[in-house]
Amino acid sequence: ERTVGPTLGAESIRSGVTASIGGLSLVVLFMLFYYKLTGLNAVISIVVNLIILLGMMAYLGATMTLPGIAGFILTIGMGVDSNVLIFERIKEELEAQRGVRASINAGFSRVFWTLVDTHVAALISCAFLFNFGTGPIRGFAVTLFIGLVSNLFTSIFVSKTLFEAALIRRHQVATLSI
Repeated sequence: ERTVGPTLGAESIRSGVTASIGGLSLVVLFMLFYYKLTGLNAVISIVVNLIILLGMMAYLGATMTLPGIAGFILTIGMGVDSNVLIFERIKEELEAQRGVRASINAGFSRVFWTLVDTHVAALISCAFLFNFGTGPIRGFAVTLFIGLVSNLFTSIFVSKTLFEAALIRRHQVATLSI
């Protein structure tokens, strides 16, 4: 048995938050560098995801712990993974000489069930962690559960809406910065 004082616990949480912000910053830079302007779509989607997650955690009155921070970090990773799957599928469609709008629609529709499948598998894991875990493990499961649900929403609906909003402004779209 090991007891951790409040000072060490607060320092650990501060370090975890710093690591989360650092990781998010690196993810943002990578997405903007690799996917160009489309990377901005992913960044907005991930930020909206985290806002929803923070809002739900505040609504539930959850306390930020190290397992909760780990759930936030994993949520960021799942958000990036979802966007990478979508963007790579759009790239494949563009290489097949389909139009920009058709490539975006096909990219989202063909990745949809893959995203649902991966998120449902992770949600099942969350259910087992919550059911059989203790306090900190349950906190991780709750954070990850909310993060997965919000990520599925943002990667499909928010990201697609951002693409549609960008395409509406231009009548004839010949290329996509991806």
